[in-house]
This record gives sequence, structure tokens and C-alpha cells, in this order.
Amino acid sequence: MLETLRQYLRPFRYARRRRASLRLARTPSPYDTDPGPAPGFIVGCGRSGTTILGKIFQTHPEVRYLFEPYHLWAAVDPRTDATNLYHRGEARLIMDASLADDQARLRFNRCILSQRAGRPILIEKTPQNAMRLGFLEALAPGARYAHIVRDGVSVANSIARVAEENEYKVVGRPRLNQWWGEDDVKWRILVRDGAAGGAGYFASEVGALTTHAQRGAYEWLVSLLEVDRGHAALGPRLHEFTYESLLTAPRETLTALTAFFGRSAPSDWLDTAVSMLGEGRTKARTIPLPPGMAAAFNAFQARWGFPGRAEPMP
Repeated sequence: MLETLRQYLRPFRYARRRRASLRLARTPSPYDTDPGPAPGFIVGCGRSGTTILGKIFQTHPEVRYLFEPYHLWAAVDPRTDATNLYHRGEARLIMDASLADDQARLRFNRCILSQRAGRPILIEKTPQNAMRLGFLEALAPGARYAHIVRDGVSVANSIARVAEENEYKVVGRPRLNQWWGEDDVKWRILVRDGAAGGAGYFASEVGALTTHAQRGAYEWLVSLLEVDRGHAALGPRLHEFTYESLLTAPRETLTALTAFFGRSAPSDWLDTAVSMLGEGRTKARTIPLPPGMAAAFNAFQARWGFPGRAEPMP
């Protein structure tokens, strides 16, 4: 009964958030001329541990944390709304600096940076931003990026579970998939931007992917490849680590991460963070992928020391 009520209320919530964020984007703000310190971003393919990491930083006394503010991003640039929750029309997953103009920067300052709430640093988390580093750089010069990486087979299988169970429902959108959006819009955009667009990621093989897990593996690959493209430009402003290290060595991992963001790691905060985490355990599993994709997938797995592997399809 409660879940049915939520399904009916969600369209009203989306409409309310859309109106509020568009109003914010139009309203002059002190941040128009003084955006303040550069923000931090938590990026990584969805289902890689970005959510629990964000929840941990939400408890940090010096951090203002934004959890997946899709409505605010849609007001900054409607093309960011890859699942069409707040904007119907053209959308992008891979976005570079050429898509950020002065008006987008102004809207970013008003919608995102204005959420700082007096804290020394604002940290935002939207997994899709792993494919938008160039765009973010143009909006927020000097920002810092924490890239969390998880075993690719585990990520692919986790994405498959979300897409198959599809528990998130919205009245009026019967064809909405919790992961891929309405009528697979997110998947179609990913294929267009990743394979058919300028990136050219496995364009000859992506058509062979038929399962949710294989699609998830492709999203993981494109996310990592796009972060790799940003390495040279970001240099020391990109900090990479694994979800597994967060679970197995949380104090060391979080201490290094807070230092990267220019913050301290109070002992009581670390105690709280450790209590929020589970045990680190990754099973060695396999996933079938086309040969070129499998080779790239396994190269990343080996680089990060993950046990899972892709098996080349015939």
C-alpha cells in the first residue's frame, strides 16, 4: 500500500523539484561573481560504492554533501538528464568541455555551488559524472575528483540485479526501467555516445551485448576509459582507489581521501565510517563479452588486482 502511494507521489515530487531548480537557475546569486573554493566530486560507475562513500562524507563535519542531484544538473544543462526524469529530449552521457558555455557555468554556480551551506567544502556524487570530466572541468576549474573503482564483474552483476528487479515505479511511466530509463533511453544514449560517437568504444561489438550484465560491463568499461582520458589534464587532482580497499582498509583509505580533499580525518568520524561499512569480499566470477571488449575489460581487472574476468565470446 505504501509503495503504491509512493508511485503516485513521485511524479509530483519530480515536477516540484524541476520547478524549484529552474527557478534557482534563473535567480541572481552571490555565487554569480564569487563561486568560492572549487568543489570535490565523487565519480565512478554506478554500483561501485559511490553511495556508501557519499554517505560517509555526509557525516563529516566540514563537508556539505550532495547526493545525485539530477534535478539540479537538469537545470544546469538538460542534456545531463540521461534517464529523462526531469527533461524530455536530447541527452548525453559523455560530455566534454565544448558543451559548457558561460550560461551553463552561471547556472552551475547558482544550482550546485550555492548548496554549500557554509561548509568549507562541497562534495557532489553522481556516478555518470565519471563520463563528464571535461564538462565538469569547464564548469568548476580546479575541482578535485575521487574515482572509486570496483571489480567489473561484481558491478555488472549488480547492475543486472537492479535492472531485472526493477523495483522503482513511477505512475504514468509503465516502461521505465530503474537502471536504463524509459524505453532503454540511457542504454541507447550510452551506445550512441560510447560506440557511435567520437569515442568509438567497441563500435563493432556493442551490438552483440544482449544481457543486462553485459550492458553493465560496457557501462563500467566506458566509465573507466573516460576517466583514463582525463588523467593527463587532471594530474594530482584525480585520486583513484578501489571499493575493496575502502572495505578492507577503511581508516587508511579514508584518511588519504580526506587529505586529498584538504580536510582532516577526525578519529570519531573514522569510527562512524568504519561502522557503516561491511566486509570486503569479491568472488572470482566471469562474464561473456566480445573479444575486443573482453581484452580491455581484463586489462582493467588486472590493473586493479580484481579476480573476475571476461570470457571472450565466439
